[in-house]
Amino acid sequence: MPYDHTRLRRLLPRITASGALAMGLLTSLTACNAGESASMEFAPACPITHIPSEAADYYLYNGKGTGFGDLVARASIVKLEGECSAGGPKDLKTRVALHITIERGPASSTETLNIPWFIAVLHGDRIVNKHIFRHTVTFPANLATFDTTSKVVTIDLPIPPRNVDSDYRFEVGFQLSPRQLEYNQTHLKRATYQAY
Repeated sequence: MPYDHTRLRRLLPRITASGALAMGLLTSLTACNAGESASMEFAPACPITHIPSEAADYYLYNGKGTGFGDLVARASIVKLEGECSAGGPKDLKTRVALHITIERGPASSTETLNIPWFIAVLHGDRIVNKHIFRHTVTFPANLATFDTTSKVVTIDLPIPPRNVDSDYRFEVGFQLSPRQLEYNQTHLKRATYQAY
């Protein structure tokens, strides 16, 4: 009997990025969804979100060394925002955006920077979907350090929207090369992030 791939696709989480930051006021990831209904319904519970400490910082060097003079740029995730709402009777729609602080290093020779970051969707202990995004920034002429916000990413989970915890959770962080990951694990103090 052939396997129904269409049914399988309906059961897997879908991840998309919007073209512009069109969420209006983003609330915290567990925030209420203010619907137009006058009823006293509770907002659906959002999946637990975790930022691994070794993936929360992004260091880019010029390849000649790892001293301050070799630093092209450094980025840090400073905040994760989003909201959850019903995408239908059997779908939970979650929208997520990252707030990032970027520092231009003395070895920078370009006006733009592409920073890769990811969202991995886990169900239990298994990764069921992962997508890598690129956040492109242009360095301001008069600032060495500045804040930026990523595009809004929408994640549709195939679960009924309700105000109870689900088996899904998100891992969010910078997509690092093996050398960048090793650098973070060796040099950076491990931070403890609270799940939202």
